[in-house]
Amino acid sequence: MSIQTEYKNYSVDNKDFKAYLAWDDSVSEARPGVLVFPEWWGLNDYIQKRTEQVAELGYLALGVDMYGEGKTVDNPEEAGSLMNAVLEDKQAIKSRVEAAYNVLKEHALSDSDRLGAIGYCFGGALVLNMARMGMELRAVASFHGALDSFFSPSPGDVKAKVLV
Repeated sequence: MSIQTEYKNYSVDNKDFKAYLAWDDSVSEARPGVLVFPEWWGLNDYIQKRTEQVAELGYLALGVDMYGEGKTVDNPEEAGSLMNAVLEDKQAIKSRVEAAYNVLKEHALSDSDRLGAIGYCFGGALVLNMARMGMELRAVASFHGALDSFFSPSPGDVKAKVLV
């Protein structure tokens, strides 16, 4: 097993984003994909390592950049400010998670019918809301994520299995 990584650049609403992709290159066929959403610190070394660990389990894993340009912070004041700026703009949340989803779904190694998402804290809240948005995900798992709903689903909208 050899885990390969690369950054995937994409744009959302005229802003550049930099996700972190990891996969096992000993497997040549398409495999299920997992989006890995970070805590409020951004796409830091911890989330990149978690993304690699998901890849070690046989998935195509994408660590998601929610702030743009791969921005990370290491102090709570700045982290809170960045996170709250995203949380105040529901359309930005929707656009950013959909863009990351599409990066993973459209990758040549992705089995696009078998996608899921995991998230930690801020990211945990995001994956729960992805399920509420009715995104085509098999499952979402939230690790110490807030349970607040940014989107109000109608009966039948939630397609993913949910683990909290």
